[in-house]
Amino acid sequence: MVMEPLVRPFSAATREENLERMAAETFDLLVVGGGITGVSVARDAAMRGFRVALVEKGDFAQGTSSRSSRMIHGGLRYLENYQFGLVFQCCHERRVMRKVAPRLVRSLPFLYPLYRGQKPAPWKLRLGLVLYDALSLFRNVQRHRWLDPDEVARREPLLGGRGLLGAARFYDAQVDDARLTMEVARAAHREGAVVANYAQVVDLLRAKGRVCGAVVRDRVRGKELEVHARVVVNATGVWVDTIRQADEHFKGHTVRPTKGIHLVLPRDRLPTQHAIAFDSPRDGRHIFLFPWRDFAIVGTTDTDYEGDLDNPAASREDVEYLLEALAYVFPGARVGPEDVVSTYAGLRPLLYAEGGTYALSREHQILESPSGLITVAGGKLTTARLMAEQIVDRVERRLAEEFGVKARHPCRTQEPIPGTERARVETVVGDEAVHAHLTSTYGARAAWVMAYVEENPALGERIVPALPYLMSEALYAVQHEMALALSDVLIRRTHVIYEARDGGLERARAVAEVMAPRLGWDGAEIARQVETYRTQVALTQAWRRS
Repeated sequence: MVMEPLVRPFSAATREENLERMAAETFDLLVVGGGITGVSVARDAAMRGFRVALVEKGDFAQGTSSRSSRMIHGGLRYLENYQFGLVFQCCHERRVMRKVAPRLVRSLPFLYPLYRGQKPAPWKLRLGLVLYDALSLFRNVQRHRWLDPDEVARREPLLGGRGLLGAARFYDAQVDDARLTMEVARAAHREGAVVANYAQVVDLLRAKGRVCGAVVRDRVRGKELEVHARVVVNATGVWVDTIRQADEHFKGHTVRPTKGIHLVLPRDRLPTQHAIAFDSPRDGRHIFLFPWRDFAIVGTTDTDYEGDLDNPAASREDVEYLLEALAYVFPGARVGPEDVVSTYAGLRPLLYAEGGTYALSREHQILESPSGLITVAGGKLTTARLMAEQIVDRVERRLAEEFGVKARHPCRTQEPIPGTERARVETVVGDEAVHAHLTSTYGARAAWVMAYVEENPALGERIVPALPYLMSEALYAVQHEMALALSDVLIRRTHVIYEARDGGLERARAVAEVMAPRLGWDGAEIARQVETYRTQVALTQAWRRS
């Protein structure tokens, strides 16, 4: 069996100890937010030798970081708005992320088909892709190629005919966003960061007009504690203004949330070998279809959002918009509403500006209040590591100038993230689909997941018969991934909610009963967990009732 390093498990029990430490110690840095940006900041700062605490009001990646297009991409479409600097950053970070998380960040070939009468003109697309290759310093998996109609039809029969002029073939990368966030959070813990989920900031602490920590409510026990820190970073995505409102210097909106939705479809309804980039016939917006295991995911929309930040959902209009685009590009597939397994919706924390959402900047901005509160606004999954480096650079200067606290190491986040390397794994289980899932998700740690099955064979049962997730993963999530709720397991540690037509509701109670002994749940709490999860499943199907 692969042995875990000699650090405390990233478990629910360790979370309790971490909250006690937060109440008793003073930290160099308190990070608010457990999405990909927040955990990346915590990892970077801890690797430099700072004393770091991180709190997240829900689960890790519960917001935007588990509801994205699951791509680490160079931002080809940003060239339309002449955002050359952003594309260069994205291409660089794509290359870095393929190196630091090679098992999770996987190269993915794309096709961008062009049809007669469609914009852009073929020469313009070719020129854009030459520039795209150049901005990646010609170090992508391959340089782009132009395929003639016959080769496109041979590779992707669904795209043939209808005035096809050809297609550009290029590479980007794909990632399980929630899994990447979890691995970075675990890496921050491994480096010494004191981390707790379900710990919500309800107020900021101040001394002599400066922010010096936060009042945090433990949402599991219902208790409040004070966390003291020399510097506080607000990395809460679309919630940044909620935190900033507790700062007396708050002067208005920082971010403008926009909603993007995705459809999850059976892959046999759209059996492509490439990801396909195409334009909506309605407004010309770029849409992507990409293969995801036994599914095809289609997205995304981009509309202003003013609803509940915690529970965005796709509307019927959103779904019809994407189905209309699919019908235009893949008329022979005849994909309809009945083919949609589920939907999911995420909110982009775009920098606040007037005007249409599609043109809003995907860049980020680091703001520092007169009170000392540091806020990061905007940004994207692809550039999270770079954003963290820039934020911690600023924190490092503050700590040195104001407190005489100096870093012991330079930024080292271009080093591999432990647990995300490609690993040779002995046969874990005879079921080929389960084996492929476990080894691609957990790498060498798959042996730990199967160790629970050796102790209790019942845990070797699939959560849902048609999907490769095992019951033992629920126990592993509690013991090694700080899962505290049924939704944590069925939405983010696995993706049962999106890949089972009923969201896995028939098996939800059985999963909760596996988790219950380790989390101290009684029958009433198990029932509450199932009902809470039921409301999340309803969100994935809300469009059918709108």
